[in-house]
Amino acid sequence: MKVRIVQKQKKNLETRLKTIEGQVRGIAKMVAEDKYCNDILIQLLAINKSLKSLNKKILKM
Repeated sequence: MKVRIVQKQKKNLETRLKTIEGQVRGIAKMVAEDKYCNDILIQLLAINKSLKSLNKKILKM
């Protein structure tokens, strides 16, 4: 089944995706700067939570 995303929902999804993109870039920077593994793992958990939230939003459309 194909469902169209309305403009307001699209803007919300784009904002969430940009946030996730920023989180991933932040982790890449942390790796490049040899940050502690625990700190990187905390950020990875945050990304997982963001992705799960995005999945739920999309499934509700």
